Amino acid sequence: MNDLLNFKNILNEEIDLSKYMTDEQVGRVKSANQFIVQLSDTINGDGEKGANSPWESTKGKFVFRANELTIWSGFKGHGKSLVLSQVIEGFISNGEKVFIISPEFPPHRVLHRMMMQSVGVKNMTVPIAFDWICAIENNLWLYDQQSSLKPLEVVALCRYAIQELGVTHIVVDSLMKCGISPEDYPGQKRFVDALQNLAHRNPVHIHLVAHARKGHDDTKIAGLHDISGSSDIANIAENIIITWRNKAKELGGGDIGEPDCIVKIEAQRNGDGWIGSIPLWFNKVNFTFSEGR
Repeated sequence: MNDLLNFKNILNEEIDLSKYMTDEQVGRVKSANQFIVQLSDTINGDGEKGANSPWESTKGKFVFRANELTIWSGFKGHGKSLVLSQVIEGFISNGEKVFIISPEFPPHRVLHRMMMQSVGVKNMTVPIAFDWICAIENNLWLYDQQSSLKPLEVVALCRYAIQELGVTHIVVDSLMKCGISPEDYPGQKRFVDALQNLAHRNPVHIHLVAHARKGHDDTKIAGLHDISGSSDIANIAENIIITWRNKAKELGGGDIGEPDCIVKIEAQRNGDGWIGSIPLWFNKVNFTFSEGR
């Protein structure tokens, strides 16, 4: 699997981020008539377009729009990164450009998981990996650092990816690896606010993984107020998505007909504001979640 390690779109700390550390100052005061195009798009429904999830039940109800921030949350070990990987793989398959900052997982692990979800088989060969890498090389970039980053570095990396790579989706996995103390609520607010400001000013959707608080009963799905850290994390973001894994079923308890996972749209600020839960079943062969058993 050395081809995964040699994927040319793995970026490292050698990038000079100095010119991406601050926002370019441009005029922000504008007359109302400068927004007529965006207003027309909203009226006609074009302003509500975005990237779909892999699941039919969200069609027409929820999309990942440009200029928005989504928080992905859930208890530790409840599939946040795995579900998000499947969503991102769908974006890439549809021609979207994605940048992943994932200090929790080395790039080759991220690629291997996504490749299984894309190709549909668990046991890979080097030729399959090589073909898949060649197919996605214009649509996926990853940052190679398995230690905590500084908040300003993360924001600068996002600016770099937007300006130099032209990405349409950015994944930051996770908040706990962005150099902010769990008790530093003002720092968390500033960081999430900075990510959202980037999304608002650019045609990009930013996905931020934020764990749920420890000590809660993980036999029940987490909620908006269970997100670890500052309450402003949930208050700032346009969308909140929670994942929950049916561990009781995995251990032999519960009804065999119950879903293996639930993905819950907990908050959606735009669109029609739909919120709801999606029951999913896990395929152990390709590590994907589907709506039917």
